[in-house]
Amino acid sequence: MPPVWREFVELAEKREESFAALCARFGVSRKTGYKWLNRFRAAGIAGLQQQSRRPKSSPRRTPDAIVDAVLAARRENPEWSSARIQAALADAGISPLPAPSTIDLILKRQRDAAAARLQALGPDAQRFEPNYRWVVQTGPEFFLADGGVAQPVVVRDETTDYWVGAALLTTRRDEALATLLGELVQRQGLPWRVRFPGPSELRAAAPSRWHSPLTVWLMQAGVVVEFSFADRDGEAASEQQRLAARLAALAPYQRAPLAERALAADPLAEFARAATKLSLAAAQTALGQWRDQHNFGGKQEAMQRRSPISLYRPSSRLAPLESAVPVYAPEAEVRLVSEKGIFTFQRRLVHVGRAFAGHCVELKLTPYPERFLVLFAGQMLGLADLSAVPVDHTTSLQLSAP
Repeated sequence: MPPVWREFVELAEKREESFAALCARFGVSRKTGYKWLNRFRAAGIAGLQQQSRRPKSSPRRTPDAIVDAVLAARRENPEWSSARIQAALADAGISPLPAPSTIDLILKRQRDAAAARLQALGPDAQRFEPNYRWVVQTGPEFFLADGGVAQPVVVRDETTDYWVGAALLTTRRDEALATLLGELVQRQGLPWRVRFPGPSELRAAAPSRWHSPLTVWLMQAGVVVEFSFADRDGEAASEQQRLAARLAALAPYQRAPLAERALAADPLAEFARAATKLSLAAAQTALGQWRDQHNFGGKQEAMQRRSPISLYRPSSRLAPLESAVPVYAPEAEVRLVSEKGIFTFQRRLVHVGRAFAGHCVELKLTPYPERFLVLFAGQMLGLADLSAVPVDHTTSLQLSAP
């Protein structure tokens, strides 16, 4: 109840000034003033509570039985369109028959309610939902017709196996990858996590040195950044071994169909072999065709699998229009990173990497007195062990894995 209305009705009941003057003093019309006064006289203080504007009845509301029938049809046939669902309801004798636009609204309302419920539970509840984790996969380099070198990259949704995007990296690869991911999050929304292939030359370096301006931007947007140093050749070999063992266990007449239908263990390696000596434009067109074949059918249909496009849906988390500045608690230990990727803490020079230049990082004390966790936007960059270096202003300290 707004306090102003209780004061208004109390003064109106005293009748010490005209009702028109009282309404003018409170900045309301006489009609609005009488509305609140009549509510007070009819129900007392309870009458001053805000009342719902929802109509008591909705004659044009879709009956619950129709809604249940629409949702049941969609659950049984997830790939049906609204027009196909309407035809199935007509065949079942459902009346009144909803229009395709009404069916779309019913499905959207149910989808939004489910998404809101998952959103309220936090990122852990999204583990088996689309956009929980995007995986950036790079393929082997190959030569183009003009002698240039290109490398295919795919951004794959881990849950649905949907290729969110694909591109060829030639020159300025970091910038090209950043452009690709920027376009994808604008079109598909933000994932909860993104996993990058770790830079092989920095595998032995501190975890904070693996980051780039792209990963810093994602962290500012609330995306958890992960790195993987998996052995591509080892993974491909183990996949081939599993496939060979499975084929060996089958009868001879069963082996050929399975071998033909099996998905490639490394589709990017297969693409690199097929695209060698093509022009850049032709290779880009071919990669787009590979993405469409993967997402919309082809080998999945042969293996009686649902296509990734039928399982994927855009994220409800919209990409920010500009980078958000991380907010830290007032009592937090915060340090500004210099243009060389260094900050000073307790008379030590701590290296976090040039990607964080100009940004502030937070230090959290651990149970061990001289060990601090270094965080950026709520994500851990590494451990600063002050006991590992002497106390002066010249000794550099690298972050380590906790």
